[in-house]
Amino acid sequence: MGMGYFDDRPSVSTDFTYRGMDAAILENEHLRVLVLPGKGGDILEFRDKRTDVDVLYHADYQWDPPGDRVIPSTEMTWNEHYPGGWQLNLPVAGGPMSIPGNHYDHHGESALIPWDATVTRDDDDAVTLELSTRLRRYPFAVTRELTLPADESSLLVAESVTNEGEYELEYAWQHHVALGRPLIGPDARLDVPAGESYIDDYPEGHETNRLAGDQHFEWPTAEAVDGEDVDLTAFPPTDSEIHDQAYLLGVDEGWYAVTNSELDVGFALSYPAEHFESLWYWQAFGGMDESPFWGRNYTAGLEPTTAYPGHSYPEAQRENGTMKTLEPGETVSVELTASTYGGRERVTGVENGVVE
Repeated sequence: MGMGYFDDRPSVSTDFTYRGMDAAILENEHLRVLVLPGKGGDILEFRDKRTDVDVLYHADYQWDPPGDRVIPSTEMTWNEHYPGGWQLNLPVAGGPMSIPGNHYDHHGESALIPWDATVTRDDDDAVTLELSTRLRRYPFAVTRELTLPADESSLLVAESVTNEGEYELEYAWQHHVALGRPLIGPDARLDVPAGESYIDDYPEGHETNRLAGDQHFEWPTAEAVDGEDVDLTAFPPTDSEIHDQAYLLGVDEGWYAVTNSELDVGFALSYPAEHFESLWYWQAFGGMDESPFWGRNYTAGLEPTTAYPGHSYPEAQRENGTMKTLEPGETVSVELTASTYGGRERVTGVENGVVE
């Protein structure tokens, strides 16, 4: 009885390194979660133990950790330091953006700097890892609490951002969740309660989009470049050469779920839709014909974000009213829940990590 008691107890440890960076592992009988405090607090593994499936995408190319407490300054460096997985992006999503005295490139800085990590709870019922940092170019203090309950296949994420400066400041806040094989593929389905959604105009030279640019569409049916309908609840063949970006809007109930019935596993994320007004859907299905990807990733990025679109930043976000601001001393807090599950072919709702 004593042995079983300890087997059921969740665990958390910060006594790890990953490619020279501080790492932490939270684990219970359902989930194993690998976190990198040494780089952005990235979540690099979200493994469903029942099926032994890690739902996250992992980079198919060589990437390097950022230098210690140094924010790279070239536009594509975020990608060169991108390991896949799940990032928190602040204070820019997309980008770039000029700020007084400095400049932000792709996706800001929070995923490129180290965070401090402290175990704040470790008992029979749950474990909690607290991550905290202060941005370098913005006076934002950020805290994340990752809690893994003992008997649930869910990770609870509580975050807060405080403006410690003396000026009102604009920001975008994004959870850059990238799902990968074997979860996603032709055997999987995406469920999300979206409404009228949007695809921005594609830049000159972009030739791997299957969806027509500059269109509004009613989820889940978008118009392809050949005029045909595309059902975005389905995923294309794994040998595709597709690269699209859609912005899912009208998500009054903040959740989405990806279900692979062949593997009997799914991933669900619930989040406050009143804060994260858009769900970015990055469709990198073998068609990212640019550095450092060169067609090597089959990835579904499903990214709750406070603003949209990702281009023409920040003018377009100011114009459509999705750019948010923080007053001096103001704090904004949010809570999200990420879960795995089985026994489903589709999902009609998610509440507190439980799928319906």
